[in-house]
Amino acid sequence: MDMGRIGLREMKKQMTRKTIADAALKLTEERGLDEVTIDDIAREAFVSPRTISNYFATKEEAVLGAFNLGVEQVIDDFATRSPEGPPLQRLCTLMRDYARENPAQLRQAAQVTALEAENPSLRRFRIERELELIELLAHRLAACTGTDPKTDLYPGLVALAAISAVNMSLAMWARRELPDEQLPELIQDAFNIVSDGYPHPAKNAPEQTAPEPV
Repeated sequence: MDMGRIGLREMKKQMTRKTIADAALKLTEERGLDEVTIDDIAREAFVSPRTISNYFATKEEAVLGAFNLGVEQVIDDFATRSPEGPPLQRLCTLMRDYARENPAQLRQAAQVTALEAENPSLRRFRIERELELIELLAHRLAACTGTDPKTDLYPGLVALAAISAVNMSLAMWARRELPDEQLPELIQDAFNIVSDGYPHPAKNAPEQTAPEPV
């Protein structure tokens, strides 16, 4: 955490938020979300239930708060860096570089898929968070392309494609238990598929067999 960029008060808030989220995740993994209450999380995190409500509206949001994908940072970088090149290509470069530098953080974030399978009530909150990211990215894209997310298809579609490419790459990387260095490659492949217009994958040619001797 960069002390030069944030004040002490903000750093304390981020630490409290992380403590609550980590406590919620720990209890959910141990008991299952249905058996966890806000009071349980408060005791585990050594804070009051009211403090939890200042950071998270529900226990589901608290659990998902432990999975920091880091896309917000990438979106901020996209908005502040040079606007040269196609937006989707720039997003791919940023996402790929972020994955290369933060594999441990993304490995934890990818665990949400397994946790969601055991706690289906998390799905709605995870989808809501993804929609918020897509909306945020769409507004950043609109600003740099001179489009309007309310009237133009472009920024929303590019944002949706970018977030989907990252999510699918993360899910496959975690499901197949691939090494860290393969995540940036998967992200690049996913963005290539999107950029190429989702071409139909070529089927493997059938193996040729030698003719029977006459």
